[in-house]
Amino acid sequence: MTDATDAAVETAPGRTPKNRAARAVQIAIAAIGASILAVTVAYGAVFWPRTPVDGPAGDVPIGWAPWAANLRSSPADVTFAQMNAAMREKDRDKFLAQATGQAAEQLALWWDNSMAMGWNVAAIAPTDFDLDENGNAEVILGAQYVFAAHPERGSGDRDAGLQLIQGFTYTVTFEPGSDRGRSFDQYEQTDEPEAATILSVVPTYEPNPWDEGPIHVAMRDHVVLIGMSDEADLVERNAAVAEQSAVIALDAIRALGGEPTQDGFVSAITDDPERFSRWQYGQGTPWDMDVAGYARPALRPNLPERFIDLQIATGTDTSGTLVVMGPLSADSRESTFVHEFAHALHNTAAPGSFVAPPAAVMEGFARYVQWESGVADRGYLRQEVKDAVAADGTGAFSDELLRSQDAGIAYDAAGSYYAYAASTGTSVWRLAIDAVIGGGFGVDSDDVVVSEWQAWVAAQG
Repeated sequence: MTDATDAAVETAPGRTPKNRAARAVQIAIAAIGASILAVTVAYGAVFWPRTPVDGPAGDVPIGWAPWAANLRSSPADVTFAQMNAAMREKDRDKFLAQATGQAAEQLALWWDNSMAMGWNVAAIAPTDFDLDENGNAEVILGAQYVFAAHPERGSGDRDAGLQLIQGFTYTVTFEPGSDRGRSFDQYEQTDEPEAATILSVVPTYEPNPWDEGPIHVAMRDHVVLIGMSDEADLVERNAAVAEQSAVIALDAIRALGGEPTQDGFVSAITDDPERFSRWQYGQGTPWDMDVAGYARPALRPNLPERFIDLQIATGTDTSGTLVVMGPLSADSRESTFVHEFAHALHNTAAPGSFVAPPAAVMEGFARYVQWESGVADRGYLRQEVKDAVAADGTGAFSDELLRSQDAGIAYDAAGSYYAYAASTGTSVWRLAIDAVIGGGFGVDSDDVVVSEWQAWVAAQG
């Protein structure tokens, strides 16, 4: 099997997992005791009217965001405020001064690798209101890397005019006694506490390449391809096909009626199977299928915070995509790159949030883009795919089958759903977007009647 989307998620050892719906493509808002406040938080996080203002940062109106720290709420809040200020100023020493020992080394690695990739704005922010009993906080740490999407103001996109960072989750451990409880009486506090020192920073789920050591970077017009420094030759050898594939994917989306708000991609590559598995699954259980590449949606800060640059988009939507190629893509680099880049463009146009659609929505679309761009044969012409569609209908591309040893059949069956829709004059691009927003394909909808799709597949040849 040559394709996959986001990795399965497991929690870091010793940390209680948070309750998130479809964690693979989104991160949910933390629960709050009072139900009316929970509704307010959800509304504020997702629909916050954040028009960019002049200056690096500004206050979040307390009337709208009573959970937001006033920069003096706790030692941990002071630490986050200083780290965000350092990132605005591109001051490495100030950024690293908030940590010690292993944490300082890990943050230095993140900073140096991010600078090598090229970044504009960046942020670190907690995903929850309080530290746990061990002094741990889960945070979103990320930067707006090169080729990030930039929806233009006036486009109607709710991220229009804002900066989208590509964030990932890390578990931060503070020195003992660094309480970060949020209570309303703290807003009147006038004496700023000393910043808490960070003792440890580790990926909460899966590590990314920049977490494991110095990286090698190859920059092209539409892609930045990275790999570990010991695989620099591999990166350079594949930069041209990555660039070519990026252009193919962008052109394919435009041909389908899409208007991409990004003009390139961030991608990593390795020929080390253990390294690739670690990046995709962390300490989780690998899927049954053979995976050649995956596309992992990135995250943005969950909630508005006073210490986050006002121009950085917040909320529970995803925020860009990291594409990773593994050793099993060696014989199909172009096709796999195009498939994963199609995922990235799909994610940008319809960022996942609270409800993740069935995997077929994403995998079927990426497969269809491969066919339309001419980098893969139309798999629904295979007899085993025809048989699966005839026998099982939409069950032929269930989430379970899309992660099984026979995933290739399920991928082609899902792609055939889009191919049939196109044959009826339906906009495949609009179908792909609507299926994410609606949480799945509509059964016997105006776009696709299942029995007619099955008959169409059977007749192809």
